[in-house]
Amino acid sequence: MQEWAAELPGSPETIRKVVNVLSGALQLAVDDGRRPVNPAVKLKLPKRVRTIKRYLTHDQVAALAQSVGDRSKGSYYGYDVLVLTLAYCGLRWGELSGLRVRDLDLPRRRLIVQQTVVADKGYQRVEPPKNYEHRSIPIPRFLVDALRAQTRGRSGDDPVFYGSRTKIWLRNHTFRNGWFDPAAAEIGLEGLTPHELRHTAASLAVSAGANVKAVHRMLGHASASITLDVYADLFDDDLDAVAIALDRAAMKSSVAKVLPRSRFESPPTTKQKSPDTSD
Repeated sequence: MQEWAAELPGSPETIRKVVNVLSGALQLAVDDGRRPVNPAVKLKLPKRVRTIKRYLTHDQVAALAQSVGDRSKGSYYGYDVLVLTLAYCGLRWGELSGLRVRDLDLPRRRLIVQQTVVADKGYQRVEPPKNYEHRSIPIPRFLVDALRAQTRGRSGDDPVFYGSRTKIWLRNHTFRNGWFDPAAAEIGLEGLTPHELRHTAASLAVSAGANVKAVHRMLGHASASITLDVYADLFDDDLDAVAIALDRAAMKSSVAKVLPRSRFESPPTTKQKSPDTSD
């Protein structure tokens, strides 16, 4: 089994996913009493390689949306709005593709993730969202009117963003080949992927003041620790912000009296008393 794992093709992350699938199956056999141990648990696997994530600025997101909208009726199909939705709501592609009109609660400015569309060997199927958890995502106010125009006159089960030819779930490769990839190259972001807009959503949320728990809920990670692990670099500045905030709060409290400034200065000289010579 170790030889098999060592010969697996792909990135370290891909190899780990493949082995984890096998390990899960073997663990079921152990739990069922069909095997004494799970040999996949102790396999030596390649170390994860941390890649540098690319985070877009607000202006770059706007330029990308504009370029997508200018291409082959992109704005007619609402693909410019699609770019903004990915960049400000942090959806996975399957969640974006499976988004229906009735999943938008525009009066409350909420987007409800209830399903995902998975592409498998040329076919598309609808599945529950990752981790089987529905989640509510806040929609920035500026995006509400655009989504309202995008869905006007449509039934609740219609896709919010549909394929230009099929009129059903939009395929990732169709969108990328026809609109996204050439638009990204045009504005100097060649090689950009739609998934990087999910990273961008996390970055923009953190820069706007969101804490790790809020970002975790928005992105739908299984736990906040996963969010912190994936986007640890986004929270580096938060450490300085915490120190500054604590300093300001402490200086407004009685803590400021406990450690007065004079304690950090040279101690004052005290006048020596004359020795008592009286009997």
